[in-house]
Amino acid sequence: MNYEKKLKQIRHYMAGLLAVWLFCIHSAPVFADRAFNDIEHSYAADAIEAMAAQGYVTGYQDGSFRPLHFISRQEWASIFAKTLKRTSNNRGVTSFRDVSPWALPYVQALQEESITKGISDQLFGAKHNMTRQDMAVWYARYFGVTEDTRSAGISSFVDQSDISDYAQTSVWLMERLELIEGDTNHYFHPKESVRRQDATLVAYRIWLGGDGLRERAKRLLGSLGDGTATMPQTTSQQESKKIEVDVTPEISQQPVNSEVEEPKRHRPSPDSPASPVTPPEPKPEPSVTPLGPKPKPPVIPVDPPDHSSDFLVDEVVIKAQELVNQPETYPSYQLSFQLYNKGRPVSIPAASVTSVTYTFSDGLGIFDEQGKIAHPENIPVADSFIPVEMKVTVAKPYQVLTAQAKLIVKGKTPPAEPPNVIRSVYLATYTISEAATLDPAAWNMSYVFHNANGEVIAPGWLPSDLILRVEDSRGIFDEDGKIANLHLIPVVNSVIPLKITVESPSQGVLFTSDAELTVVPGERKKQYFAVSIMLQGSATTVDQIKQARQLLMDHFGPNIKVTWAMQNGFVFLETNRPQLKQVLEFVDQYGDEVGILAGYPNQTEPGLPVWEVKMDEWLYMYRYNAFNELHQSGTMGSPSVFESMDTDQYRKYLPKSLTSFTVNPEQTQWLEDHYRITSAMGWSATQYNVNGMYGEGSPLMPYWSHKDNPIVPAQGLADNSGTVFMNSVTIDPIGSRYTKDSSRWTLHPLDPYVTETDAAPQLYIVQQYLDNPYQRINTVNYLSIILDINALANTHNMAPIWENFVNHFPVDRKVEIVGVDGLKQIYESVAGSNNDHTEFTLMFRGSGIKTAMDSNNSPANLRYLWTENASQRIILSKEDGDATWSIIDFTDYTRKPVPKMDYNLDGHTDVSYVTGRNFKLCPTAPLTADEIQRVKDRLKDIYFAEEVNYQ
Repeated sequence: MNYEKKLKQIRHYMAGLLAVWLFCIHSAPVFADRAFNDIEHSYAADAIEAMAAQGYVTGYQDGSFRPLHFISRQEWASIFAKTLKRTSNNRGVTSFRDVSPWALPYVQALQEESITKGISDQLFGAKHNMTRQDMAVWYARYFGVTEDTRSAGISSFVDQSDISDYAQTSVWLMERLELIEGDTNHYFHPKESVRRQDATLVAYRIWLGGDGLRERAKRLLGSLGDGTATMPQTTSQQESKKIEVDVTPEISQQPVNSEVEEPKRHRPSPDSPASPVTPPEPKPEPSVTPLGPKPKPPVIPVDPPDHSSDFLVDEVVIKAQELVNQPETYPSYQLSFQLYNKGRPVSIPAASVTSVTYTFSDGLGIFDEQGKIAHPENIPVADSFIPVEMKVTVAKPYQVLTAQAKLIVKGKTPPAEPPNVIRSVYLATYTISEAATLDPAAWNMSYVFHNANGEVIAPGWLPSDLILRVEDSRGIFDEDGKIANLHLIPVVNSVIPLKITVESPSQGVLFTSDAELTVVPGERKKQYFAVSIMLQGSATTVDQIKQARQLLMDHFGPNIKVTWAMQNGFVFLETNRPQLKQVLEFVDQYGDEVGILAGYPNQTEPGLPVWEVKMDEWLYMYRYNAFNELHQSGTMGSPSVFESMDTDQYRKYLPKSLTSFTVNPEQTQWLEDHYRITSAMGWSATQYNVNGMYGEGSPLMPYWSHKDNPIVPAQGLADNSGTVFMNSVTIDPIGSRYTKDSSRWTLHPLDPYVTETDAAPQLYIVQQYLDNPYQRINTVNYLSIILDINALANTHNMAPIWENFVNHFPVDRKVEIVGVDGLKQIYESVAGSNNDHTEFTLMFRGSGIKTAMDSNNSPANLRYLWTENASQRIILSKEDGDATWSIIDFTDYTRKPVPKMDYNLDGHTDVSYVTGRNFKLCPTAPLTADEIQRVKDRLKDIYFAEEVNYQ
């Protein structure tokens, strides 16, 4: 043997270990005796350190190795190729499109030697978990197993029948080579994933075995017959172009734990070809003894006596167990060996025992010839190697066999810890849904605690003084791991890094562990888009009606329903009978709704009597022009007009809703009493308008209105008007005057003051609305709009804006087009007959557009949080660069008495029912202590914990 060469290698290795040790004592003093800060209790710790010293494996930037994490196919290819010193720059080899650039040279090197293939002609399965049987297959191919190898070798594992056919011979060979073993019950678990510590230990054993292992494998394969023990040859460049596919049906089609695709996430240099690190710990599985369990005490097996005259043996292997640097164990320590014949272990028969002699030797002079420790003072420090050689002489038939091994020296074994002492923690929750699809009340983090042996600690065994804290630099979670700021959850496929601190004073445990959550798509809640189309006067044509509906159907599909809101001036005209006929056909064909359109009644009319006359005229003339067969002269204002249509044949054509600019409670009550209409949509955000005075109640949510004031949600059944109000144009919640130089937060697609000819700003706002992070906690998510289709056709820029808006409306959202009464029915089915549990929250940013009218401005540097329920409305704003959010509106819906709407009000009346920072009455009034507490409670309810300025 080349002793000098071996000694030189040991010196290089010791120097490497010294460098690692020096690094550790300066960077991680808690783990100063290990190269990585989390392998102290790994059964493969020594193998990990030895392989790291050679540069074959690497860890994370935080100094961890994460031994219990699963390893992917491309990661294993990197370790495999590095250990065997294989790399490739052969561009003729098929390049798989799913292999990361840093792993490609290693994958190609193994591909060239027919050690590994892909799962298809373009996919390697790079990020799939490596299975135990596939690891055996790769090494077996390296040792000489080919597709032509005779499948006569069957392993001894209890679950041998679970091993796939293509892997049977490979597992048998790896077992015979003593490179893999099963668990304590001798189960191999062939299709389970391999962990980093398991993979490293197997690679370490093969590295130590060197060429001797290949020779032994050749003899074992030769024992199968048919001359199959041929070592794989490097394929030529031309042959490498042939596409081969891995015949491994057990490769899961699920990716490995949202694996880090490239090393750059954990390494300062994105171009470094160093081997990758493994992703966050996947869901724990029942503990399984890994591929290489702890070495057992050496025993020279003794078979029953063989009285044959000749003793046949062709190989000897030193059973080099580790040497613990513990003096009290030295007297009983014994080197041992195993003899083989054609790959099968044999023992010295009694008849031949005197004809077989053996001697051990080592370069450091530690052992005597019988393998006992003779000079313990020569044993080197822990983590060193002792090169051991032996010679076996067989007298008959005469032959001399030799073997070599590297015996690793370990430090003194610490006393065993109780099984409930926590040594590591992992998240058992690996993903979190994007905010728009997440129910924050139902989501929680779960954890798995492991002891020093990597075993899961049952919840009942955890210490009673266990303290667990979560540190999240993004502010999404509080220290208890609960969601604090729902809106801060990043986009799908983002990774949220966390630090978990575990403390138990009774166990003396205090450590911090890294964790990650991957943001994934979730199940979106249904969203609705209520559309009310205005029909006024004689200008609207049949073609315009058809085109308006067709545009929506072309984009949203035929299963839409809209409201056709008709004004008195439209139903009065006999010339509009074709248009009425078309609307009724849509009612029959699609289930559309008929509605009443009335505008600005309080500003232009003296009172309710005029309203009543207008409504009587509407129904009388609607029946006259749409259903002339029911017409009876002189019945206007008579209940018989409604009753004549309240039949099975005509009931579906009755008006179902009111579309209006502003309304009073008396008006909606009259409609409910006479026409059974309980749905109202307000053009101007359900503003109250009288004598030029505007009160902006404008809740974004649908709500049952108060019987005395339609801009206030009812607080119970006693004050419930029985009518559901909806804010129209929720793409444009209100014309807010609360923020300086910002009056229009969002833009209506048909705003006459917009000069653009596309709908980019409106679509920008809609996208935010559809992706609203709070939609899972909202009672109903909806947008709504009132369209004047005649104005569309006759205003130079309205038609192209609306068409652009519809055609580019996001199609990947669950949005249903409904009418006004349809939306009311949806709300009622969810909320019931009261507002007790109704809520709505929306966060959005301005579009950056300023219209031709200076007061309509939507600054892009402003964000808004609008939240309300039956008790209050709260609006916050924050300009980019501000440290805190500002409260720009607090509306108390519970104030008593509720001001009853009147027709004769002046500029000093609080018609908007706003306290606090009312833009018109008290623009700078401070919030009271009770109001501040209510704001804080509401923000906590919606998982918003950012800093707010309450002054």
